Amino acid sequence: MATQVPVPSAKRQRLAAQAAAREDEALASKGQLNATMSSVLVQFQSGQDDSPLGTTLSLPSSAGQAEMSKLVNELHRQLRKRDVDEDEDEEIPYTFHVLLAPSPEAPTQPTRINITDSLHDSVLQSAVAKRLGISSEDSLTVVFEPQAVFRVRAVSRCSSTLSGHASPILCCAFSPTGQLLATGAGDKTCRLWDMDTETPLHTLQGHTGWVLCAEWEPRERRLATGGMDGQVYIWEALDMRATGRKAWGSRSGKQVDEARAERGETGRMSVAERRAARHASPPGHLLRGHTKWITSLAWEPVHRNARNPRLASSSKDGTVRIWNVERRQVDFVLGGHTASVNMVRWGGEGAIYTASSDRTIKVWNDQDGRLIRSLNDHAHWVNTLAISTDYVLRTGAFDVQGTYLAAMRKRYQALGEEASAEALRAADDAEDAACQAAALERHREATGNGTRPELVVSGSDDQTLFLWPAQIGASAASPKKPLARLTGHQKTVNHVCFSPDGRLIASASFDNSVKLWDARTGKFIANLRGHVASVYRVAWSSDSRMLATASKDSTIKLWSLKTYKIKQDLPGHDDEVYCVDFIADKVASGGRDRTVKIWRH
Repeated sequence: MATQVPVPSAKRQRLAAQAAAREDEALASKGQLNATMSSVLVQFQSGQDDSPLGTTLSLPSSAGQAEMSKLVNELHRQLRKRDVDEDEDEEIPYTFHVLLAPSPEAPTQPTRINITDSLHDSVLQSAVAKRLGISSEDSLTVVFEPQAVFRVRAVSRCSSTLSGHASPILCCAFSPTGQLLATGAGDKTCRLWDMDTETPLHTLQGHTGWVLCAEWEPRERRLATGGMDGQVYIWEALDMRATGRKAWGSRSGKQVDEARAERGETGRMSVAERRAARHASPPGHLLRGHTKWITSLAWEPVHRNARNPRLASSSKDGTVRIWNVERRQVDFVLGGHTASVNMVRWGGEGAIYTASSDRTIKVWNDQDGRLIRSLNDHAHWVNTLAISTDYVLRTGAFDVQGTYLAAMRKRYQALGEEASAEALRAADDAEDAACQAAALERHREATGNGTRPELVVSGSDDQTLFLWPAQIGASAASPKKPLARLTGHQKTVNHVCFSPDGRLIASASFDNSVKLWDARTGKFIANLRGHVASVYRVAWSSDSRMLATASKDSTIKLWSLKTYKIKQDLPGHDDEVYCVDFIADKVASGGRDRTVKIWRH
């Protein structure tokens, strides 16, 4: 039985209250912020473009996030100078923090104080504000940033432990809708899992080496896998007009007959043969060209090519190949690196980014493969790379509300099963256009219609990260000069990821820690300490309020971005956890114990 902490005696409580009162009186005599103040001068400032909102206001010190969110929404309504009905203008939740200039006496003190409770508890009572000697006559700059309207529920339990792989699981990836999960392992197979029932769906066989990476096409019609054998496989859905299990599940009898007719097969099938044909795995197409391991895969964004998106694959052979998946051939090869290419990312504004062990990051034109520029500031291997719009590019037109998905199903249901081939082709063309338009709208929202262009962050063996300015349509004087050098990790930085809203950066390192950074300035925000071994991967929730991390210590940890502390500790794996993914309200993880675990609320 745990030992109970004794309640302080009445005398100790009285002495503590007297000490606090004396401290408040001393601060009040100096004119500094203290707990006795009833109001605070506040100037609201946008965290997106640093523009002030309204004039300086006097707020009660008890005001918290809810009250300030209402005030900021009301100020926005007044700025638009029109009456807005509650049903027409949804209240947007905001997160707030105070910017404080460091003093000469404490130049290393943090300049950012997050407001988690109220101005009184989070700011006025903070030791940082007292040490900086802020006068009661000064105005506090309160920075507000919009949060997702929806809220993801924190996972708290393991709903399924899925066995099937015969070797450690090296990668896992949710499909854009979250209805399917792909896992690659050292047993040379990739397995598909149905997330609605949490059961196995297909085993994709073809690789002759470990499956190192898997990447879903943003329309969920194809899956690309890369292995240690240097081969890239493209797996196509059984029904290219559907999504989720319906697209990747069993074939219908009509589809089996059509496939046999295309192959020129005749004759009657037995019941066992027809059942086997209906439940057979999707066909895989081999793309051969690399001579060493495949390290990373990236699909062309849907808003740039919805009908036949291309695929980029990077390899330890020092090249990146751009594949035309439809014709199953190479469009061009990016061969400017002199060592292993460890990561490739396909941006949404016409650029392909590659990170290499030759200590450089290169930016390429995605139409002709022309080198745009080389970024050379790292002092060691560049292991990881992330783009601020990664989440939107990954999910394409599939937003959290399921708007496009519902509209797509409705359009195809209206056709009926007896639709003609011409009607189906016309519907497919319309669907391509609708998908591209929806994805383009989401990308424009993510980039603020061009006011917040894509940023890039890179992590290296030199224990640092670099935040790079926009490389396409750059407004920076020198795009080759990094916006910030992010230092603090004590060992190799092996994974980095932007939050879905593009405001924060999370980096994982072999020094057992995860660090959070401001995605606009590169300033350090918080250190997430709790793992007792190397952290391999990080994954953000869709609302950017939580972070999941996978570690060598065999645990998954869920972190709250409000308190920067562990929200849920998720033990259950028997050995190192190599991969983790977070989409909707589900977390998937896999590792050395050869099992896939699904975590839910």
